[in-house]
Amino acid sequence: MAMEQTNQSQRGGEGASDFDAGAMGVANVAEGLLGEVGELPGVGGLGPGYEGGGAAEPAVPPAGTRPTASEAPLVSLRLATLYSSGNFGSGVFYGFNNFILSIFLLNLNVPILLNGLLSSTRSFEGAILQPLVGAWSDRTWHERFGRRNIFVVWFTPVCVAFVIITPFLTQLTGLGFPFGFSANLTAIILATIGIFLFTLTFNLMYDPYQALLADITPERQRGGVNGLFQALGASGQVIILVLAIVLSDLNGGRAPLTILFILTGALLALGFIPTLLGVREPRDLPGVLRHHRYTLRDYWNGLRSDPQVGLYFATQFFLWFGINAITPNLTYYAERSLHFDDTQALILSFILLLTSALFVWPFGLLGDRIGLKRTFLLGMILMAGAAIAAVFIKDVIPLYIVLALAGVGNAAQTASSYPLLTRVTLPDRMGLYTGLNSTVTSIAAPGGAVLASTLITVYGYSVFFPFVAAMFLLSLIPLSLFHIERSVAARTLRGELAAA
Repeated sequence: MAMEQTNQSQRGGEGASDFDAGAMGVANVAEGLLGEVGELPGVGGLGPGYEGGGAAEPAVPPAGTRPTASEAPLVSLRLATLYSSGNFGSGVFYGFNNFILSIFLLNLNVPILLNGLLSSTRSFEGAILQPLVGAWSDRTWHERFGRRNIFVVWFTPVCVAFVIITPFLTQLTGLGFPFGFSANLTAIILATIGIFLFTLTFNLMYDPYQALLADITPERQRGGVNGLFQALGASGQVIILVLAIVLSDLNGGRAPLTILFILTGALLALGFIPTLLGVREPRDLPGVLRHHRYTLRDYWNGLRSDPQVGLYFATQFFLWFGINAITPNLTYYAERSLHFDDTQALILSFILLLTSALFVWPFGLLGDRIGLKRTFLLGMILMAGAAIAAVFIKDVIPLYIVLALAGVGNAAQTASSYPLLTRVTLPDRMGLYTGLNSTVTSIAAPGGAVLASTLITVYGYSVFFPFVAAMFLLSLIPLSLFHIERSVAARTLRGELAAA
């Protein structure tokens, strides 16, 4: 079986030159301008202190000085597409959860504060569960589905089932009568249960799936592969919004929500079929030192052992505070403040997501050439600028333009965000650090939604865009201090930190 996995890894490199030629050719104009991103060998790691005893693990030799078999093979365009296919289905889920679900909750008269929590794809329970799942996936191995895809097999069917049945649950209002609940309150409670369960199971599946990118992709290709990954994810969001807009228009401006729930579940399931059938995970990961059973001390050390890792997570914290102030509240803002119908409100989200889908892959390729941090910084500046401009805009057409600009910025930060994490993490800890990243976002995302919803409830929608702009500007502070080359990981891999 080990030989089968090795052969599969080698086959993953077939046709890689086609991917490289197409991916790198787009960004050749930037070559030599800001230097090569790939000059740092291998993938980042944690270095001293992570093991809990203060000892550094042996340094991983730079790429090219260790046996070829230990280096990740190049990824072909076919393999990158098969892997990224699952993110198309995930994008459908994100688009539905972030923008269409709010209409469903609005029809149930759900308060804006609860809407902020339920419409978030990240939830507070993820702060505890996601790191555990990430570490669990690091130690798991299934003969057919590997260490990451097996979580897709386990949890996606459950998620799909709850997505499909949730609108039907809200019709069982008689269940609340014995407890003295009104029909509307019962519907809200049942909707909350369904939404909680499909959000939880989606996140239990998605983080290990996302960690698979680092397992199968060499460092110098991660920007391009992640760009394709995110482009298909953004395309999934666009597709579900287009379907919602068309169906709403045919339905007199009202979204046919039960049909959209069913379509979301079906497309989520279909998106992962090519990934499960076409991607064979390597049993042995390049740069892996050994596998660990993580303790609470390991999780704590993972957050504090490297200041650069802490700066990355701080940037993500403020970023998600801003993003999740937008996603659950944009529909409420459009319908309650601008008095849009469902179709018009969905068009706002469509513009934001369409520009993200169009630009995310080019930004991924650009990140491989000019640097991931520079690409991420560009995205944050565009998003902050768009939010500031929106504070002074009251007309619809200028608002469309500002949302398009925000979409371009979102594409840039999306294409470079996760690859930045892979630069400061060793492959055998990718699941752990993906889980810790989810811990940060699982606190920041609902926290941002709740804080923004509270401010809107107290002060009205005039505070909506100023709050978003403030969060994006705050994210620039830790980002300005973040330097990959100064991380313990990079220094360890360069041999600057000797083994204890």
